[in-house]
Amino acid sequence: MRLIGRRLNYAKPWKRPDVYIFTGNPVRKVDGAIVMGRGAAKQVRDNWPTVQYRLDIDEATHLTFLDIAPGQTIGWFKVKNHWKDAADLSLIRKSTMLLFEEAINNPTLFYHMNAPGIGNGRLDWTLVATIVETLPDNVLIYRG
Repeated sequence: MRLIGRRLNYAKPWKRPDVYIFTGNPVRKVDGAIVMGRGAAKQVRDNWPTVQYRLDIDEATHLTFLDIAPGQTIGWFKVKNHWKDAADLSLIRKSTMLLFEEAINNPTLFYHMNAPGIGNGRLDWTLVATIVETLPDNVLIYRG
């Protein structure tokens, strides 16, 4: 895992992401859209409005992917059970384990994601860092 952001050297990513991962929760609105109201999830929703309807997630999902264009995939990484809650370290551990397996099995792909759980998730980076530091070098985490 390479960290891009605060208190570290700003490294340039090797190339554009093959997979852009955003963090979120599995809550759906009445219209079937996943709640994507803040942070990286909101940026995804604003840029690709259909993603909030197309992601196949439920309470048991921790990590999933959706092709949005040739050679471009969006990933969803669970950090909460409900949008109003603080992020949950046990959910981040499970999602990280699945991302680790995904990245190891696809070493030629580059996964870029926001630091999980530290924004609207209200967790301290030092707690989250001990979990995500196990990710391989083809996963870049951005901490703004």
